[in-house]
Amino acid sequence: MTTQRDTFISYLFEKAKEDKSIYLISVDMGAPSLDVWREELPDQFIAAGISEQNAINIAAGLSAAGKKVYVYFMAAWVARCFEQIRYSCAMANNPITILGNGVALGYAPAGPAHEPTEDIAYMRSLNGIEIYSPANTNIIKDLVDLTIREPKLRYMRLERKYAQEVEDQYKLGYYNNVGIYCVKPGLKEPRKEGVSRIAILSSGYMLGRAVRAWDKLLKNGFEASVMDLWKIKPINADFFVNRLREYDHIITLEEQNLFGGFGSAVCEVLADQGINKRVLRLGLPEKYIFENGSRDHLLDTNGLSDESIYADIVKFVEDA
Repeated sequence: MTTQRDTFISYLFEKAKEDKSIYLISVDMGAPSLDVWREELPDQFIAAGISEQNAINIAAGLSAAGKKVYVYFMAAWVARCFEQIRYSCAMANNPITILGNGVALGYAPAGPAHEPTEDIAYMRSLNGIEIYSPANTNIIKDLVDLTIREPKLRYMRLERKYAQEVEDQYKLGYYNNVGIYCVKPGLKEPRKEGVSRIAILSSGYMLGRAVRAWDKLLKNGFEASVMDLWKIKPINADFFVNRLREYDHIITLEEQNLFGGFGSAVCEVLADQGINKRVLRLGLPEKYIFENGSRDHLLDTNGLSDESIYADIVKFVEDA
């Protein structure tokens, strides 16, 4: 399985061979996709070492000089260089693309220092930033093309491993300008009286669990759809709201702390647009997870097992 990181960096390499204004700065050297940059494009590749703050400042300087700059490191270390991103990039209007690999619990069982479960919250607080959280590799090349065509301050939340359940659902070309894609439609027409309509919104790795919940809901008589909100900031409010008007209940599912995260972003848009919908936000508890185990084990033992997700959705709907 090709990773999102290697797909992004390898495709960017092909573009950089033709466009000498493209630069890649890496804090990590442990990937074959990086080796080819160092060997074949040494003048466009900078190995910054374990110094994320310096990497961001180098990137900002190159951006100010008119270069198209990409910085790659582990997503957990975005917090370490948040100050430089804010001052040198966002405030100074120096567009760069940040590639954060291994979001949320992606680096389990390395422990909470390597598991950024708050990155959506603090990164979306930055003025002017765009945040993307793709579920698989099929959209990656489109995102590379976008960053080259329209340089802006962007944060790409890359998964170390994506959910196989969604890989087969996507076709090349599902990229669109609105940042939301209905992976699993499930509404029936004409509408049946008394049957609740449920929209499950998720992104990245959690989309696999959303699809499994959707499957069980349909088998038990509910009407439900799964939507991949792969562009978390900014959310296209008009399109987003129009898609959700026909649903009675909205579920957000994320591998994040709920405060300021994915679900919060959805609720903010609904509130701003005056849309009164019942929303259930499902995510990680407000704690750092020191328990050792795989990503799936940590999700299962922290309230986000397939069984818990389904049960929470059903209870939420039936309590309405």
